[in-house]
Amino acid sequence: MDWIDYSQNRRIRELQDDVSSAHSMLNSERRRMRSELSSLRGSLEQRLDRVSATLDAFIELSDLRATLAVFSPHALARHRTLAMLDGAVPAALELEDVPDYWLPPAAHGLHALLAGSPGKALPHFDEAARRDPERAAAFSVLAAALTRAEYARTLGGPGDLLPHLPAPDEQVTRGRRALWMLTADGSLGEEAREHLLLSTLRHWDRAGAEPPSLAPRAAPSERSAPRGRGGGGRTAADGQLAVRTRAVEGLTALHADIARITAVGGQDDHVEGVAPDEGSADFLSEALVALVGEGTPEEAPLIARANELRAVIENGGGGRTPGWDDGVGTTAALLEQDLHGSGTAPHRSTFALVLQRPAVLRAVEDLVEQASAPLPETTSVTAQGVRVTVTEHGATSEEALRAERQLEARHTAEHRGRVYMWGFAVLAGLLVVLGLVTTGSAVWVVWVLAAGSAAGAVWAHLYDRREAEAVAETRVARLRRLRQETEQAGQTWRARLDEARAREATARSLADDIRALIDPR
Repeated sequence: MDWIDYSQNRRIRELQDDVSSAHSMLNSERRRMRSELSSLRGSLEQRLDRVSATLDAFIELSDLRATLAVFSPHALARHRTLAMLDGAVPAALELEDVPDYWLPPAAHGLHALLAGSPGKALPHFDEAARRDPERAAAFSVLAAALTRAEYARTLGGPGDLLPHLPAPDEQVTRGRRALWMLTADGSLGEEAREHLLLSTLRHWDRAGAEPPSLAPRAAPSERSAPRGRGGGGRTAADGQLAVRTRAVEGLTALHADIARITAVGGQDDHVEGVAPDEGSADFLSEALVALVGEGTPEEAPLIARANELRAVIENGGGGRTPGWDDGVGTTAALLEQDLHGSGTAPHRSTFALVLQRPAVLRAVEDLVEQASAPLPETTSVTAQGVRVTVTEHGATSEEALRAERQLEARHTAEHRGRVYMWGFAVLAGLLVVLGLVTTGSAVWVVWVLAAGSAAGAVWAHLYDRREAEAVAETRVARLRRLRQETEQAGQTWRARLDEARAREATARSLADDIRALIDPR
């Protein structure tokens, strides 16, 4: 009966385990299904929201199109102008004039430029400037620069388009950036470039603007500083040496930029009618399209809203059409981009260097100061599990003695065999006394036990002595390795300090070279 009860209980436990496992699987499947349903519900809600937003945008866009139909002649002028910018130049431009709108006469001027007749373009551009001087002048000079280099210098006089750059912390619009690039690249000639440079410096001085600062820039070969030996992680001394390393690498990168820029500037001190390079031409074309597409002041908000709605319909709100007055960055950020960018037009890099000369010199002084910071005299390393402070000559006698004592304390024999030895010896003595007073046959048993206890005491003594000898050998070996590792750590530290001193000399040499490149005597 007991065996039958046991079998039944085991079967019941197995069934209970199966039921519990099934419940667990059902709960896991239920959680998975809930997660999938939640994700599906969220996806459906997002899709419904997208469809709803698209429908609303489509309805609003239809209303806007009805409103913009009033400006059909304006839209036709933009359409024909953009077509010419795309390369579709008709033999004769059939475009009716729109009163007070600058684009139709500017479009005729563009047509004349593309036909190779800048003289015929000038009257049209003059008429466009009479209606809107700022936009017409920007259009004419951008279109001329993208057509032929010499046309831009003829149509854009010094200071007519961009009197000066904004303060370093102010945002620069796309239109101003395009005119800045055109002038700094030399497309408008040396006179316009020099005028913008001097007027900007005067403007910053009158406005009391803070000169642009130069963000620290590491060289591509930057390496992380070595860590303390023995897995101790980075120490304060490692951090101090890393500062020197980064400072020298920053000076190296800055020196490479300055050398590249000044080498280009020395080859051609005078710039006359330089054509925009590929990168500049792309930005200028984008800015010109944005200028044409903004419309009249009355149309502008309607066109901007229509572009936003079109973006919602086409891609959910992304990909907004760039605007002529959109910000593209602060003056300081764009200057630094021109200074360090490898793809920047050479003359624009030179232009940025002149404006950022004080910032470059300040950055050089800061980096030299970092590279010349006092060197740490000591560092901490872990040798044989003991933290040791070492100098370039190794550990001091006091520090070495402290480390050795700490290591000796960790490797001291515990003498556990002595406890057993004294226990067996006392037991053997008691049994000897007992054997002396005992008579009869039991005395032999007592003497055998006494002999066994004595043998145990001897064994415990031998075990304790072997343990002590082994610990002593380990301690001697560890102390020897401790001295070797400490000496090696001192040599490594001395090599790192020598490298840091060499880096300081390198930093001062790079700084002198940069100063000479910026201000040659």
